[in-house]
Amino acid sequence: MWFLLGLALALRLAVAWGNYGFVAIDDYEQMLRLAVPAQHVTGPDYIVETASIRSHLPKLWVYTLGQAGWALGLDDPVNQIRFIYTVLGLLGLGAAWTVWWMFQRIGKADWAIHGLAWTGLHFIAVYVSTRALIENMSMPFFTMAAALLVVYAYEGKRGWLLGSLLALTVASVFRFQAGVGIVALIAVPVVRRSWRDLAVMLAVGVAAFLVTGWIDLLIRGSFHQTLRSYFLYNLHQSSDFGVTRWWAYLGMLVAASLPPLLVGRYRGFPWRQYGSLLWPLILIVGAFVALHSMVPHKEDRFMIPVVTAYLALLAPLSAHLVRAGSLGWRGVTFLAINIGVVGLIAAVPTQNNTIGVVRWVGAHPGYRALWSVRVSAEPYPIGYTAGPTPPLHETHDVPADSVDPGRCEDVMAIRSDFLAELREDLTAWEEVAAFKPGWPERVVIMINPKHNTRRNPVHLFVPTGCGGGS
Repeated sequence: MWFLLGLALALRLAVAWGNYGFVAIDDYEQMLRLAVPAQHVTGPDYIVETASIRSHLPKLWVYTLGQAGWALGLDDPVNQIRFIYTVLGLLGLGAAWTVWWMFQRIGKADWAIHGLAWTGLHFIAVYVSTRALIENMSMPFFTMAAALLVVYAYEGKRGWLLGSLLALTVASVFRFQAGVGIVALIAVPVVRRSWRDLAVMLAVGVAAFLVTGWIDLLIRGSFHQTLRSYFLYNLHQSSDFGVTRWWAYLGMLVAASLPPLLVGRYRGFPWRQYGSLLWPLILIVGAFVALHSMVPHKEDRFMIPVVTAYLALLAPLSAHLVRAGSLGWRGVTFLAINIGVVGLIAAVPTQNNTIGVVRWVGAHPGYRALWSVRVSAEPYPIGYTAGPTPPLHETHDVPADSVDPGRCEDVMAIRSDFLAELREDLTAWEEVAAFKPGWPERVVIMINPKHNTRRNPVHLFVPTGCGGGS
Protein backbone atom coordinates (compact mmCIF):
# COMPACT_ATOMS: atom_id res chain seq x y z
CA MET A 1 0.00 0.00 0.00
CA TRP A 2 2.72 2.46 0.94
CA PHE A 3 4.61 1.81 -2.30
CA LEU A 4 1.51 2.60 -4.37
CA LEU A 5 0.76 5.67 -2.26
CA GLY A 6 4.33 6.91 -2.65
CA LEU A 7 4.26 6.33 -6.42
CA ALA A 8 0.93 8.14 -6.68
CA LEU A 9 2.41 11.07 -4.75
CA ALA A 10 5.49 11.17 -6.98
CA LEU A 11 3.36 11.24 -10.13
CA ARG A 12 1.26 14.12 -8.81
CA LEU A 13 4.32 16.12 -7.81
CA ALA A 14 5.84 15.55 -11.26
CA VAL A 15 2.71 16.83 -12.99
CA ALA A 16 2.18 19.73 -10.56
CA TRP A 17 5.71 21.05 -11.08
CA GLY A 18 6.36 19.98 -14.65
CA ASN A 19 3.03 20.97 -16.16
CA TYR A 20 2.11 24.39 -14.81
CA GLY A 21 -0.31 25.04 -17.67
CA PHE A 22 -4.11 25.00 -17.58
CA VAL A 23 -6.73 22.72 -19.11
CA ALA A 24 -9.42 25.10 -20.33
CA ILE A 25 -9.64 28.85 -20.65
CA ASP A 26 -12.10 28.82 -17.73
CA ASP A 27 -9.59 27.56 -15.17
CA TYR A 28 -7.25 30.40 -16.07
CA GLU A 29 -9.81 33.19 -16.43
CA GLN A 30 -11.98 32.12 -13.48
CA MET A 31 -9.25 30.84 -11.14
CA LEU A 32 -5.55 31.42 -11.83
CA ARG A 33 -5.97 34.98 -13.16
CA LEU A 34 -7.41 35.95 -9.79
CA ALA A 35 -4.61 34.29 -7.81
CA VAL A 36 -1.32 34.98 -9.61
CA PRO A 37 0.99 36.82 -9.54
CA ALA A 38 0.02 36.76 -5.87
CA GLN A 39 1.91 39.98 -5.22
CA HIS A 40 -0.09 41.87 -7.87
CA VAL A 41 -3.65 40.49 -7.83
CA THR A 42 -6.53 42.70 -6.73
CA GLY A 43 -7.81 40.75 -3.71
CA PRO A 44 -10.83 38.92 -2.29
CA ASP A 45 -13.28 41.84 -2.56
CA TYR A 46 -12.87 41.89 -6.33
CA ILE A 47 -13.37 38.12 -6.49
CA VAL A 48 -16.69 38.36 -4.64
CA GLU A 49 -17.89 41.35 -6.67
CA THR A 50 -17.18 39.64 -10.01
CA ALA A 51 -18.33 36.11 -9.08
CA SER A 52 -21.35 36.29 -11.44
CA ILE A 53 -22.92 32.80 -11.86
CA ARG A 54 -19.89 31.00 -10.43
CA SER A 55 -19.30 30.45 -6.76
CA HIS A 56 -16.73 32.76 -5.22
CA LEU A 57 -15.60 30.14 -2.67
CA PRO A 58 -13.41 28.03 -5.03
CA LYS A 59 -11.86 31.25 -6.32
CA LEU A 60 -11.11 32.43 -2.81
CA TRP A 61 -9.56 29.03 -2.05
CA VAL A 62 -7.19 29.25 -5.03
CA TYR A 63 -6.45 32.91 -4.19
CA THR A 64 -5.54 31.87 -0.63
CA LEU A 65 -3.20 29.16 -1.91
CA GLY A 66 -1.52 31.71 -4.18
CA GLN A 67 -1.01 34.06 -1.24
CA ALA A 68 0.41 31.19 0.82
CA GLY A 69 2.89 30.36 -1.93
CA TRP A 70 4.02 33.97 -2.08
CA ALA A 71 4.34 34.09 1.73
CA LEU A 72 6.65 31.06 1.46
CA GLY A 73 8.98 33.07 -0.78
CA LEU A 74 7.73 32.01 -4.23
CA ASP A 75 7.91 35.24 -6.25
CA ASP A 76 7.69 33.73 -9.74
CA PRO A 77 3.99 33.18 -10.59
CA VAL A 78 4.89 29.88 -12.24
CA ASN A 79 6.20 28.63 -8.90
CA GLN A 80 3.08 29.97 -7.19
CA ILE A 81 0.96 27.95 -9.63
CA ARG A 82 3.12 24.91 -8.97
CA PHE A 83 2.42 25.34 -5.27
CA ILE A 84 -1.33 25.64 -5.90
CA TYR A 85 -1.29 22.51 -8.05
CA THR A 86 0.71 20.61 -5.44
CA VAL A 87 -1.83 21.31 -2.69
CA LEU A 88 -4.72 20.38 -4.99
CA GLY A 89 -2.86 17.21 -6.00
CA LEU A 90 -2.46 16.21 -2.36
CA LEU A 91 -6.21 16.56 -1.89
CA GLY A 92 -6.69 14.39 -4.98
CA LEU A 93 -4.36 11.81 -3.46
CA GLY A 94 -6.61 11.91 -0.41
CA ALA A 95 -9.46 10.75 -2.66
CA ALA A 96 -7.40 7.71 -3.68
CA TRP A 97 -6.68 6.91 -0.03
CA THR A 98 -10.40 7.25 0.72
CA VAL A 99 -11.15 4.53 -1.84
CA TRP A 100 -8.54 2.26 -0.22
CA TRP A 101 -10.06 2.92 3.22
CA MET A 102 -13.58 2.16 1.95
CA PHE A 103 -12.62 -1.26 0.62
CA GLN A 104 -10.70 -2.06 3.80
CA ARG A 105 -13.70 -1.09 5.89
CA ILE A 106 -16.01 -3.48 4.06
CA GLY A 107 -13.50 -6.31 4.41
CA LYS A 108 -12.11 -6.44 0.86
CA ALA A 109 -8.35 -5.98 1.23
CA ASP A 110 -7.56 -7.18 -2.29
CA TRP A 111 -10.07 -4.74 -3.77
CA ALA A 112 -8.45 -2.01 -1.64
CA ILE A 113 -5.02 -2.45 -3.24
CA HIS A 114 -6.50 -2.41 -6.72
CA GLY A 115 -8.65 0.58 -5.83
CA LEU A 116 -5.56 2.49 -4.74
CA ALA A 117 -3.78 1.52 -7.96
CA TRP A 118 -6.66 2.65 -10.20
CA THR A 119 -7.36 5.92 -8.40
CA GLY A 120 -3.78 6.74 -7.42
CA LEU A 121 -1.94 5.92 -10.65
CA HIS A 122 -4.47 6.39 -13.47
CA PHE A 123 -3.16 9.22 -15.64
CA ILE A 124 -6.54 10.99 -15.77
CA ALA A 125 -6.86 11.00 -11.98
CA VAL A 126 -3.25 12.17 -11.61
CA TYR A 127 -3.56 15.00 -14.11
CA VAL A 128 -6.96 16.43 -13.24
CA SER A 129 -6.30 16.26 -9.50
CA THR A 130 -3.59 18.91 -9.88
CA ARG A 131 -5.63 21.45 -11.90
CA ALA A 132 -7.41 24.57 -10.63
CA LEU A 133 -10.82 23.39 -11.82
CA ILE A 134 -13.97 23.55 -9.72
CA GLU A 135 -14.69 20.00 -10.87
CA ASN A 136 -11.36 18.80 -9.45
CA MET A 137 -11.92 20.62 -6.14
CA SER A 138 -15.25 18.82 -5.88
CA MET A 139 -13.76 15.38 -6.63
CA PRO A 140 -12.16 14.48 -3.24
CA PHE A 141 -15.33 15.37 -1.35
CA PHE A 142 -17.62 13.58 -3.81
CA THR A 143 -15.40 10.51 -3.44
CA MET A 144 -15.58 10.82 0.33
CA ALA A 145 -19.38 11.09 0.18
CA ALA A 146 -19.56 7.95 -1.97
CA ALA A 147 -17.14 5.98 0.24
CA LEU A 148 -18.91 6.90 3.48
CA LEU A 149 -22.23 5.95 1.91
CA VAL A 150 -20.88 2.50 1.01
CA VAL A 151 -19.61 2.03 4.56
CA TYR A 152 -22.95 3.19 5.99
CA ALA A 153 -24.80 0.64 3.85
CA TYR A 154 -22.42 -2.05 5.12
CA GLU A 155 -22.27 -1.15 8.83
CA GLY A 156 -25.53 0.75 9.37
CA LYS A 157 -23.99 3.45 11.57
CA ARG A 158 -25.78 6.77 11.19
CA GLY A 159 -22.58 8.77 11.58
CA TRP A 160 -21.29 7.49 8.26
CA LEU A 161 -24.48 8.69 6.53
CA LEU A 162 -24.21 12.14 8.08
CA GLY A 163 -20.53 12.28 7.16
CA SER A 164 -21.47 11.39 3.60
CA LEU A 165 -24.01 14.22 3.56
CA LEU A 166 -21.51 16.79 4.83
CA ALA A 167 -18.91 15.67 2.27
CA LEU A 168 -21.49 15.93 -0.51
CA THR A 169 -22.38 19.42 0.72
CA VAL A 170 -18.76 20.53 0.38
CA ALA A 171 -18.51 18.87 -3.05
CA SER A 172 -21.61 20.79 -4.11
CA VAL A 173 -20.12 24.09 -2.98
CA PHE A 174 -17.37 23.58 -5.56
CA ARG A 175 -19.54 22.00 -8.27
CA PHE A 176 -23.28 22.47 -7.79
CA GLN A 177 -24.21 19.44 -9.91
CA ALA A 178 -22.51 17.15 -7.39
CA GLY A 179 -25.63 17.67 -5.29
CA VAL A 180 -27.46 15.10 -7.43
CA GLY A 181 -25.75 12.55 -5.22
CA ILE A 182 -28.49 13.24 -2.66
CA VAL A 183 -30.59 10.76 -4.64
CA ALA A 184 -28.27 7.97 -3.48
CA LEU A 185 -28.10 9.30 0.08
CA ILE A 186 -31.89 9.14 0.32
CA ALA A 187 -32.13 5.75 -1.39
CA VAL A 188 -29.75 3.88 0.90
CA PRO A 189 -31.61 4.42 4.21
CA VAL A 190 -34.91 3.85 2.38
CA VAL A 191 -33.70 0.46 1.13
CA ARG A 192 -32.42 -0.35 4.62
CA ARG A 193 -35.75 0.85 6.08
CA SER A 194 -33.77 3.05 8.47
CA TRP A 195 -36.42 5.75 8.73
CA ARG A 196 -34.88 7.51 11.70
CA ASP A 197 -31.54 7.74 9.89
CA LEU A 198 -33.36 9.19 6.88
CA ALA A 199 -35.19 11.77 8.99
CA VAL A 200 -32.01 12.88 10.77
CA MET A 201 -30.10 13.05 7.48
CA LEU A 202 -32.82 15.15 5.82
CA ALA A 203 -32.90 17.50 8.82
CA VAL A 204 -29.13 17.96 8.70
CA GLY A 205 -29.37 18.41 4.94
CA VAL A 206 -31.90 21.21 5.30
CA ALA A 207 -29.66 22.83 7.92
CA ALA A 208 -26.64 22.58 5.58
CA PHE A 209 -28.68 24.13 2.76
CA LEU A 210 -29.71 27.01 5.03
CA VAL A 211 -26.15 27.57 6.26
CA THR A 212 -24.62 27.65 2.77
CA GLY A 213 -27.41 29.96 1.61
CA TRP A 214 -26.82 32.20 4.62
CA ILE A 215 -23.11 32.43 3.76
CA ASP A 216 -24.07 33.55 0.24
CA LEU A 217 -26.46 36.08 1.78
CA LEU A 218 -23.73 37.56 3.96
CA ILE A 219 -21.14 37.75 1.20
CA ARG A 220 -23.20 38.42 -1.93
CA GLY A 221 -26.36 39.95 -0.53
CA SER A 222 -28.93 37.29 -1.49
CA PHE A 223 -29.88 33.83 -0.22
CA HIS A 224 -28.18 31.24 -2.48
CA GLN A 225 -27.64 33.92 -5.11
CA THR A 226 -24.83 31.97 -6.77
CA LEU A 227 -26.86 28.76 -7.01
CA ARG A 228 -29.94 30.52 -8.38
CA SER A 229 -27.92 32.47 -10.95
CA TYR A 230 -26.11 29.35 -12.10
CA PHE A 231 -29.31 27.31 -12.42
CA LEU A 232 -31.17 29.98 -14.40
CA TYR A 233 -28.20 30.63 -16.68
CA ASN A 234 -27.79 26.96 -17.58
CA LEU A 235 -31.54 26.45 -17.91
CA HIS A 236 -31.73 29.02 -20.70
CA GLN A 237 -28.26 29.08 -22.24
CA SER A 238 -26.59 25.68 -21.83
CA SER A 239 -27.32 24.59 -25.40
CA ASP A 240 -25.79 27.82 -26.76
CA PHE A 241 -22.34 26.28 -26.17
CA GLY A 242 -22.99 23.23 -28.33
CA VAL A 243 -25.13 20.10 -28.15
CA THR A 244 -23.65 16.61 -27.74
CA ARG A 245 -25.36 13.21 -27.96
CA TRP A 246 -26.64 11.79 -24.69
CA TRP A 247 -24.30 8.78 -24.70
CA ALA A 248 -21.07 10.80 -25.02
CA TYR A 249 -20.10 10.38 -21.37
CA LEU A 250 -20.66 6.64 -21.46
CA GLY A 251 -18.11 6.29 -24.24
CA MET A 252 -15.65 8.45 -22.34
CA LEU A 253 -15.99 6.37 -19.17
CA VAL A 254 -15.50 3.13 -21.08
CA ALA A 255 -12.33 4.55 -22.66
CA ALA A 256 -11.07 5.63 -19.22
CA SER A 257 -11.29 2.02 -18.03
CA LEU A 258 -8.45 1.10 -20.44
CA PRO A 259 -10.65 -1.69 -21.91
CA PRO A 260 -7.96 -4.20 -23.01
CA LEU A 261 -6.83 -4.55 -19.41
CA LEU A 262 -10.26 -5.70 -18.28
CA VAL A 263 -10.99 -8.11 -21.11
CA GLY A 264 -11.04 -11.62 -19.76
CA ARG A 265 -13.12 -14.49 -18.46
CA TYR A 266 -14.97 -13.58 -15.28
CA ARG A 267 -15.85 -17.15 -14.39
CA GLY A 268 -16.37 -17.31 -10.65
CA PHE A 269 -16.55 -13.52 -10.20
CA PRO A 270 -18.71 -12.71 -7.16
CA TRP A 271 -21.23 -10.54 -9.00
CA ARG A 272 -23.79 -10.81 -6.19
CA GLN A 273 -21.26 -9.71 -3.57
CA TYR A 274 -20.05 -6.93 -5.88
CA GLY A 275 -23.59 -5.59 -6.19
CA SER A 276 -24.54 -6.01 -2.54
CA LEU A 277 -21.43 -4.17 -1.30
CA LEU A 278 -21.05 -1.47 -3.93
CA TRP A 279 -24.60 -0.69 -5.05
CA PRO A 280 -24.54 2.71 -3.25
CA LEU A 281 -21.36 3.57 -5.17
CA ILE A 282 -22.95 2.45 -8.45
CA LEU A 283 -26.05 4.51 -7.65
CA ILE A 284 -24.26 7.76 -6.78
CA VAL A 285 -21.98 7.55 -9.83
CA GLY A 286 -24.91 6.57 -12.03
CA ALA A 287 -27.05 9.48 -10.81
CA PHE A 288 -24.26 11.95 -11.58
CA VAL A 289 -23.62 10.56 -15.06
CA ALA A 290 -27.34 10.34 -15.86
CA LEU A 291 -27.94 13.98 -14.91
CA HIS A 292 -25.06 15.22 -17.03
CA SER A 293 -26.08 13.01 -19.95
CA MET A 294 -29.46 14.77 -20.05
CA VAL A 295 -27.88 18.24 -20.31
CA PRO A 296 -27.36 19.30 -23.97
CA HIS A 297 -23.92 20.88 -23.51
CA LYS A 298 -21.24 18.41 -22.49
CA GLU A 299 -17.53 18.77 -21.76
CA ASP A 300 -15.13 16.07 -20.61
CA ARG A 301 -14.21 18.03 -17.50
CA PHE A 302 -17.80 17.86 -16.24
CA MET A 303 -17.11 14.20 -15.35
CA ILE A 304 -14.09 14.99 -13.17
CA PRO A 305 -15.99 14.91 -9.82
CA VAL A 306 -16.77 11.19 -10.32
CA VAL A 307 -13.39 10.10 -11.73
CA THR A 308 -12.07 8.41 -8.58
CA ALA A 309 -15.47 7.04 -7.57
CA TYR A 310 -15.89 5.53 -11.04
CA LEU A 311 -12.38 4.07 -11.12
CA ALA A 312 -13.07 2.46 -7.74
CA LEU A 313 -15.77 0.37 -9.42
CA LEU A 314 -13.10 -1.20 -11.64
CA ALA A 315 -10.96 -2.42 -8.75
CA PRO A 316 -12.87 -5.66 -8.06
CA LEU A 317 -12.71 -6.57 -11.76
CA SER A 318 -8.93 -6.26 -11.99
CA ALA A 319 -8.53 -7.98 -8.60
CA HIS A 320 -10.43 -11.00 -9.95
CA LEU A 321 -8.35 -11.16 -13.13
CA VAL A 322 -5.15 -11.06 -11.09
CA ARG A 323 -6.37 -13.86 -8.85
CA ALA A 324 -7.08 -15.83 -12.03
CA GLY A 325 -3.37 -15.63 -12.83
CA SER A 326 -3.08 -12.85 -15.40
CA LEU A 327 -1.20 -10.19 -13.45
CA GLY A 328 1.87 -10.18 -15.71
CA TRP A 329 0.96 -8.41 -18.92
CA ARG A 330 -1.97 -6.54 -17.36
CA GLY A 331 0.14 -5.07 -14.56
CA VAL A 332 3.01 -4.13 -16.86
CA THR A 333 0.66 -2.57 -19.40
CA PHE A 334 -1.23 -0.64 -16.70
CA LEU A 335 1.98 0.84 -15.29
CA ALA A 336 3.48 1.50 -18.73
CA ILE A 337 0.40 3.34 -19.99
CA ASN A 338 -0.16 5.47 -16.93
CA ILE A 339 3.43 6.30 -16.02
CA GLY A 340 4.24 6.88 -19.71
CA VAL A 341 1.32 9.24 -20.26
CA VAL A 342 2.00 11.07 -16.98
CA GLY A 343 5.61 11.53 -18.12
CA LEU A 344 4.43 13.11 -21.36
CA ILE A 345 1.95 15.32 -19.52
CA ALA A 346 4.61 16.50 -17.07
CA ALA A 347 7.19 17.25 -19.77
CA VAL A 348 5.58 20.36 -21.28
CA PRO A 349 2.89 22.67 -19.85
CA THR A 350 -0.50 22.56 -21.53
CA GLN A 351 -1.22 25.82 -23.39
CA ASN A 352 2.55 26.20 -23.66
CA ASN A 353 2.19 28.20 -26.88
CA THR A 354 0.52 31.22 -25.30
CA ILE A 355 2.15 30.80 -21.88
CA GLY A 356 5.50 30.88 -23.66
CA VAL A 357 4.54 34.14 -25.37
CA VAL A 358 3.66 35.73 -22.02
CA ARG A 359 6.84 34.49 -20.35
CA TRP A 360 8.91 35.85 -23.24
CA VAL A 361 7.43 39.34 -23.28
CA GLY A 362 7.63 39.46 -19.48
CA ALA A 363 11.35 38.71 -19.69
CA HIS A 364 11.85 41.35 -22.42
CA PRO A 365 10.24 44.55 -21.08
CA GLY A 366 9.76 47.71 -23.10
CA TYR A 367 7.50 46.65 -25.94
CA ARG A 368 4.53 48.95 -26.51
CA ALA A 369 2.35 46.37 -28.26
CA LEU A 370 1.93 42.66 -28.86
CA TRP A 371 0.26 42.12 -32.21
CA SER A 372 -1.87 38.96 -32.23
CA VAL A 373 -2.37 37.98 -35.86
CA ARG A 374 -5.75 36.25 -36.20
CA VAL A 375 -5.99 35.64 -32.43
CA SER A 376 -2.67 33.76 -32.43
CA ALA A 377 -1.76 34.93 -28.91
CA GLU A 378 -5.10 34.22 -27.30
CA PRO A 379 -5.77 33.45 -24.58
CA TYR A 380 -3.25 35.96 -23.26
CA PRO A 381 -2.51 34.59 -19.74
CA ILE A 382 -0.55 37.53 -18.35
CA GLY A 383 -0.69 36.03 -14.86
CA TYR A 384 2.19 33.73 -15.83
CA THR A 385 4.72 36.52 -15.49
CA ALA A 386 5.40 39.10 -12.81
CA GLY A 387 7.05 41.33 -15.39
CA PRO A 388 5.34 44.02 -17.45
CA THR A 389 3.31 42.84 -20.42
CA PRO A 390 2.42 44.99 -23.44
CA PRO A 391 -1.23 45.42 -24.38
CA LEU A 392 -2.61 42.92 -26.86
CA HIS A 393 -3.73 44.21 -30.25
CA GLU A 394 -5.69 42.01 -32.62
CA THR A 395 -4.98 42.19 -36.33
CA HIS A 396 -5.93 40.10 -39.34
CA ASP A 397 -2.75 40.76 -41.31
CA VAL A 398 0.86 41.54 -40.52
CA PRO A 399 0.79 45.12 -39.20
CA ALA A 400 2.60 47.64 -41.40
CA ASP A 401 1.16 51.11 -41.02
CA SER A 402 1.03 50.87 -37.24
CA VAL A 403 4.65 49.74 -36.76
CA ASP A 404 7.84 51.79 -36.91
CA PRO A 405 10.54 49.18 -37.72
CA GLY A 406 13.33 51.42 -36.46
CA ARG A 407 12.02 51.78 -32.92
CA CYS A 408 11.91 48.12 -31.87
CA GLU A 409 8.75 48.66 -29.85
CA ASP A 410 6.55 45.93 -31.32
CA VAL A 411 6.40 42.17 -31.09
CA MET A 412 4.10 39.99 -33.17
CA ALA A 413 2.63 36.50 -32.63
CA ILE A 414 1.63 34.25 -35.54
CA ARG A 415 0.27 30.75 -35.15
CA SER A 416 1.86 28.06 -37.31
CA ASP A 417 -1.30 27.39 -39.32
CA PHE A 418 -1.19 31.00 -40.61
CA LEU A 419 2.56 31.19 -41.16
CA ALA A 420 2.78 29.88 -44.73
CA GLU A 421 0.04 32.22 -45.94
CA LEU A 422 1.69 35.28 -44.38
CA ARG A 423 5.33 34.43 -45.13
CA GLU A 424 5.64 36.98 -47.96
CA ASP A 425 4.59 39.79 -45.59
CA LEU A 426 7.36 39.03 -43.09
CA THR A 427 10.30 40.52 -44.96
CA ALA A 428 10.62 43.31 -42.39
CA TRP A 429 10.39 40.91 -39.45
CA GLU A 430 12.66 38.32 -37.86
CA GLU A 431 11.63 35.35 -35.75
CA VAL A 432 12.96 35.37 -32.20
CA ALA A 433 11.12 32.49 -30.53
CA ALA A 434 8.65 29.67 -31.11
CA PHE A 435 6.53 27.87 -28.54
CA LYS A 436 5.25 24.38 -29.30
CA PRO A 437 2.67 22.22 -27.54
CA GLY A 438 3.62 19.01 -25.74
CA TRP A 439 2.88 15.56 -27.14
CA PRO A 440 -0.52 15.14 -25.43
CA GLU A 441 -1.75 18.36 -27.03
CA ARG A 442 -0.25 17.35 -30.37
CA VAL A 443 -2.28 14.14 -30.22
CA VAL A 444 -5.41 16.19 -29.47
CA ILE A 445 -4.66 18.37 -32.50
CA MET A 446 -4.23 15.32 -34.72
CA ILE A 447 -7.46 13.75 -33.49
CA ASN A 448 -9.57 16.89 -33.82
CA PRO A 449 -7.62 19.59 -35.70
CA LYS A 450 -10.67 21.72 -36.50
CA HIS A 451 -11.49 22.46 -32.86
CA ASN A 452 -7.93 22.64 -31.52
CA THR A 453 -6.16 25.07 -33.82
CA ARG A 454 -5.54 27.37 -30.85
CA ARG A 455 -3.10 24.74 -29.53
CA ASN A 456 -0.80 25.00 -32.58
CA PRO A 457 2.75 26.38 -32.19
CA VAL A 458 3.04 30.16 -31.90
CA HIS A 459 5.97 32.05 -33.47
CA LEU A 460 7.18 35.43 -32.18
CA PHE A 461 8.60 38.09 -34.47
CA VAL A 462 10.21 41.50 -33.94
CA PRO A 463 11.22 44.07 -36.57
CA THR A 464 14.37 43.00 -38.43
CA GLY A 465 17.52 44.14 -36.63
CA CYS A 466 15.88 44.44 -33.23
CA GLY A 467 17.35 41.11 -32.14
CA GLY A 468 14.70 40.11 -29.61
CA GLY A 469 15.17 42.97 -27.20
CA SER A 470 13.55 46.40 -27.13
